[in-house]
Amino acid sequence: MSFEREEGRRILFQFVEDHPEYTILSDPDLDGIFATAILARALNTDVLRIHYPKLSEIGSLRVMKSILIELPITKGLTYVGKNVLIDHHESPPSIALYTGATKISEALFDSGFKSISRLIYHVFGEDVKIDENGLRLLDAIDQIDSGSIESEIADSLNKAFLLNSMKEKVREELTLTIYRMDWNSLFNWVNRELSKWSIVEDTVEKMKESVKTIGNITYFTYDVTNQVESAARRILMLRLEENIRGMVLCIGLRRGKPVSATIAARSNLNLNKVYENLRKNEGVRAGGRENVGGIQFKTELTLEDALRLIQDAVEKPLSNHT
Repeated sequence: MSFEREEGRRILFQFVEDHPEYTILSDPDLDGIFATAILARALNTDVLRIHYPKLSEIGSLRVMKSILIELPITKGLTYVGKNVLIDHHESPPSIALYTGATKISEALFDSGFKSISRLIYHVFGEDVKIDENGLRLLDAIDQIDSGSIESEIADSLNKAFLLNSMKEKVREELTLTIYRMDWNSLFNWVNRELSKWSIVEDTVEKMKESVKTIGNITYFTYDVTNQVESAARRILMLRLEENIRGMVLCIGLRRGKPVSATIAARSNLNLNKVYENLRKNEGVRAGGRENVGGIQFKTELTLEDALRLIQDAVEKPLSNHT
């Protein structure tokens, strides 16, 4: 076993031993759910210890004695006491032990993990044996999280989850199904959900009519409280990314006010510089990978204000970019 895998396992097992009352907190997306279930199985964790904070809550969280999956400090959390962060968005991917905001030890991994699930399976593959169907699903998670959906199973799994991404009960059921490695039940659930997909395609078509451009950014808005619009915006973003050279931005509105956004780039622009510029604004959280990331607005803004902030953050690195 490689040194970094041994070190990652040592950090996690030691943390569990030192903090028997630990919890696992994870990003609530599909990759986060799959990764959390595999980690919980490897650590023999009761699923009742697993929590998925709502995206709107993450920026105000104070976490302690927790294993955190893709919930870095840059998302606005406050780390109190000892916590472990597992993240593949950072460069390089790592499993790191923190005391407060200070990193005190870490296992660094080579880049190339397309999902946090893949990183966790890399570390615990000898403890958690996944059969052929499970490995097909893991490959689908890689495709979904990296934004490069190629297989039918990845496309189907992604659509089924998008129809349910706001439902806490579904996250709990999926976690338990993956924890048990009951792949047949998971495939059956995907097939049931796909029968409802046509309503999302209708909404995508309506959203297309509202797409606009400002500078180098193609953008549209959606209602964050509407599950169908939330599903449709993911699909529309992917389709726009395939056809647009610049950046694609979707802004989530609640009662007409911006509360969040997702930005993606299929260019050689590193979005990390954009996140840094955005975080200089009071009440704005931003972070993610070089090609896609999220933004949270913690103060009340108009849509015009939010667009101006984002355009300024994009144009500053662009002006220095060659």
